[in-house]
Amino acid sequence: MACIRVILLDFDGTVVDTMKEYARAASELLSRRLGLDPEVARRLYEATAGMAFRDQLKLMGVDEDKIESLAREFEEWKKGLLATLRLDRKVASFIERLRKAGLKVYLSTNNECNVVLESPGLVEPFDGVLCYDKSRGLKKGRPHVEEVARREGVTPEEILFIGDSEYDLNLYSKLGVRVMRTRGLWIDADAIEEEVMKTACTHNAH
Repeated sequence: MACIRVILLDFDGTVVDTMKEYARAASELLSRRLGLDPEVARRLYEATAGMAFRDQLKLMGVDEDKIESLAREFEEWKKGLLATLRLDRKVASFIERLRKAGLKVYLSTNNECNVVLESPGLVEPFDGVLCYDKSRGLKKGRPHVEEVARREGVTPEEILFIGDSEYDLNLYSKLGVRVMRTRGLWIDADAIEEEVMKTACTHNAH
């Protein structure tokens, strides 16, 4: 079995503790704009967590002509929230240690590129940011795997994805990428690091 050379980290619920806030805001947005019961809206959002918000809205059956404006409003709200956040010390230290061991560490998120890239304090520690860009066909799953493979010259078997949602873990495992579940790296970074190092290529540590 090939050793791991690249780590893909999910963002929300893995690197930053945002999922409860996202669910609350999405529930309020869908209730206000579409008249959905707030609790129903919350459950619909949580059931599709990990997907791009536009794809979530499609699965919820939202009319096509309303999706773009809803997504843009949600994006603007997320920018405001993320601007107030900083990486937890444990998370920042975890990323730093992996990189010092010679691993490449990328962010893999279905947050829109214009959202995450406007929060430099959250993304600067990474070797690269893979995000959602409809115009370039970028999103979690095969597009992100192919992009990081092109940049780093690795195969899917040399990539490990770490995330908190069942959707993401299934998505990446079907592509031949190894996966690992976290409860949030601010909680279990030490245990995750121990597992990562068992299969990581660390002979090129710097």
